[in-house]
Amino acid sequence: MDTLKYLQLAQGYPAADKKSYSNSIRINIVTNFTDQILQRFLIGLCLEQGIYPEIFAVPYRQYDFFLSNTHSELYTNKADITFVFFDVSQLNHSPFTTKEDDHFLKIESYLKVYCSSTNNPVIINSFPLPYHGPFGNLFFKSPFFEKISYYNECYYKLAKDLSNACVIDTGRLLAYYGERFARDVRSMYAFDIPFTNDFSLAIATEWFTFIGQIRGKIKKCLVLDLDNTLWGGVVGEVGAHGVALGPNYPGVAFQNFQRAILACYERGILLAINSKNNQADVDELFEKNGHMILKKHHFAAIRINWGNKVENIISLAKELNLGFDSLVFIDDDPLNREMVQRQLPGVLVPNFSLSPELYAHTLFSLPIFNQFSLTSEDLEKGKMYNEEKMRKDMMSITTSPEDYIATLQLSVDIHCNDKTWIPRISQLTLKTNQFNVTTRRYGEKEIEEFMKGGYVYGADVNDKFGSYGITILAIVLPDGEGRARIDTFLMSCRVLGRGIEDVFIDAIIKELKQKNISRVVAEFIPTAKNEPAKNFFQKNGFFIQENSDKTEKIVYTLLLEGKGEAKHPLLSIIKVIK
Repeated sequence: MDTLKYLQLAQGYPAADKKSYSNSIRINIVTNFTDQILQRFLIGLCLEQGIYPEIFAVPYRQYDFFLSNTHSELYTNKADITFVFFDVSQLNHSPFTTKEDDHFLKIESYLKVYCSSTNNPVIINSFPLPYHGPFGNLFFKSPFFEKISYYNECYYKLAKDLSNACVIDTGRLLAYYGERFARDVRSMYAFDIPFTNDFSLAIATEWFTFIGQIRGKIKKCLVLDLDNTLWGGVVGEVGAHGVALGPNYPGVAFQNFQRAILACYERGILLAINSKNNQADVDELFEKNGHMILKKHHFAAIRINWGNKVENIISLAKELNLGFDSLVFIDDDPLNREMVQRQLPGVLVPNFSLSPELYAHTLFSLPIFNQFSLTSEDLEKGKMYNEEKMRKDMMSITTSPEDYIATLQLSVDIHCNDKTWIPRISQLTLKTNQFNVTTRRYGEKEIEEFMKGGYVYGADVNDKFGSYGITILAIVLPDGEGRARIDTFLMSCRVLGRGIEDVFIDAIIKELKQKNISRVVAEFIPTAKNEPAKNFFQKNGFFIQENSDKTEKIVYTLLLEGKGEAKHPLLSIIKVIK
């Protein structure tokens, strides 16, 4: 990890102009050690990704006061995200290492109050478990080990009870780096900095994955080379059965890498192929080599040609309706990697000039898998994209868009304020960039709050090929005086071009009219990616009320009094269930 690179980025932070960044984020940090180095790494990571961080860090060893005082800057800062990390070590005395649990229980109670005071995420690092000490191999019998295990159990219970709390397992990072390389004992004693620079950057990188989610920077797809990446050798030279793939080394390393990729697919990461090869050679290998773990149906999109790999990635992103910053490109060739990294800087391009036995290990170490929650839609995503291929095949034989939609036999099952949908609804606000009129990001607790005084509409969309899942959302906030504001309206790219949005807004307007709402206000706030949603409200009968030159925000109004029934051509084709 390039620690110097991020420290240099952070060095320029005081002179950085917030206005020159497309995104900013307010961050609170609570630790019990000297955390300036950790802060600098987090600043560097944010700046690298075009996010301007505004950080409030609790002063050294004053976490107790700031957590307990609801009028402190920790509370009044209104951070978008908070990170909490209390380190413990048998080598260093602290209030957490005493025999009594009073200090931890007090801090835990303060954390509960703090989490309840904000709707935004609170990310808590678990206590590192002490595997080394006077009990040797019977470490689990150590009173200190039992104490720290109990503390971590309390953390996980807190996260289970409070939807905006999330626990990071610090032990997972320590297992990857090894405690000897993660801890800096001399620095701990001299400056109360317990970790090496490498491990501090690893923690900051882990933290940034959650910042990335809040700001819509989520990796969704692995774009994979083939020769010397999924198998050893060049299939065009050695043939389908001559490549290194199978039970013996090095074939088993490639096979296990495929198993690792399959595990990513089953967890909801999309797969795509970008290979310079002959299509027939690759087809033969997929069909006839019995050692292949991955099958063609696992890939949502495929580019096998002799063209430029950058152009292929542009084409893949367009087909999958994904931004470049949603992609991870894996290729053993450093020239291909350098070209993609230079021309498509949003794509994550890890170093895969490695021995094949390191491929799977390197893949799993990438900071791309963290999420606030895992939904059923995530687990079914690969299957959904295969169903989408069948839909596209059918599109080619239909005579008109209306004919195509009618043939799909679409149904839209609309729910309002369904609490079981909260994790998925929050995830939609965090992930959706293209058809999203305001691009506001919300955690689960914020969605829960909206349901108390407003209407959170979602829809489960299905057709004859299968389910798209919960893919469209509207958050409508009434003011109690016959008016309502559409705070959020978004739709997954999976259902673009099917008229779902028009049917959905029509059903919502009809229901709002029944609730004696006479006026609906909505906004469109332009971003670099949400052009597909720009004319949505105007198309559905809203008129422009205000257009601010400074923000380019467009404010729309729809008067429901005396409004007749909408005449959307698809209303008679798409089945609406409420």
